[in-house]
Amino acid sequence: MKKENNIWPIIVRHLDQTFDDSDSKKLEKWLDQREENRRILQSAEKIWKSSEGMSHDYLMNELNLEKDWELIKKQITSSNLKEKRERIYHFRKLRKRQQLFSNLLKVAVLLVVAVSSGLITLQIADKPEQIITVPVFNEIATNPGERASVELGDGSKVILNAASKLILPDSFSAQKREITLNGQAFFDVKSDRNRSFNIQTDIALVQVLGTSFDVRSYENEDKIYVAVSEGTVELSHQNQIGSSLIINEGYIGSISKSTGQLTLEMFEDPDLYFGWMDGRIIFKNAPLEDVFNHLERWYAVSIDYDKSNNDLMMQRFTADLKTRSIREVFGVLSLSMDIDFQIRDEDQIFVYFNNNTNDENS
Repeated sequence: MKKENNIWPIIVRHLDQTFDDSDSKKLEKWLDQREENRRILQSAEKIWKSSEGMSHDYLMNELNLEKDWELIKKQITSSNLKEKRERIYHFRKLRKRQQLFSNLLKVAVLLVVAVSSGLITLQIADKPEQIITVPVFNEIATNPGERASVELGDGSKVILNAASKLILPDSFSAQKREITLNGQAFFDVKSDRNRSFNIQTDIALVQVLGTSFDVRSYENEDKIYVAVSEGTVELSHQNQIGSSLIINEGYIGSISKSTGQLTLEMFEDPDLYFGWMDGRIIFKNAPLEDVFNHLERWYAVSIDYDKSNNDLMMQRFTADLKTRSIREVFGVLSLSMDIDFQIRDEDQIFVYFNNNTNDENS
């Protein structure tokens, strides 16, 4: 500790640029002892610059009190008793004031060192890594002619129809359960009053707490359908604020992609919307174009026909076709409607109207 105190007069002479070679060597030796000493000197230099208005003699006396004491003691011995007492009293008062200043100076230096060291530590130390949680999404897709059953992490179950895609996070958050659907799927959602279950399609948003329903949203179809088997579902347009439907059990709601119109109606035959899960193909007064689109997805085939033929396109088809081959399905179509067909390479079907088959094959 004594060595630490002895360095301060040298530091002051260094700051005042009055130190000699001996001081320089001692100061360098002290600086080389540890890195903290260099920070102390730097802090002392800052304090010195900020206190340039103070008397240099006052600072020197403060840091050389023992020498001052000897000088004043000599003067005291050469005076009378009264003067001695006054001078002793005056010196003791001065010494206390100087000692207080000395302590304040050292505390200030230590404080600056502590603060500057803290700043250095903050600047040099590695910043803690920010943990950014990026959701991991899974994609479940079915090809034409395929169906899939999926059990979600919250206990909900999904049956995915042919040519459909489901995008869902690796795990649902604590606030919500959200997935994206392109195609058709039946949902049996596990009830959770603290987290709604949201299904996004291209323009529609389906929100539920816990219920069973079917959502159909294919890219090549104008309407998005939501048929509720159990419970209540809210269907809304993502781009139109305030545009929504509340769909109860036994009802089907829809949104038109082209007009944005929402419709709600009661359905009498649940099999028409849910029968596909049992392998049934059910059509009720369906336009022929919708029938062909559905068969392409169901059987993974390509159907070629003349869309410009208004007589052909205006025909509508009603049937309940249980699991059959594509040839059997078109056999039923040709008997009930005025069409002929030809299957090539098992996945290419050409449809002809009336008696044009022979002309096309010639």
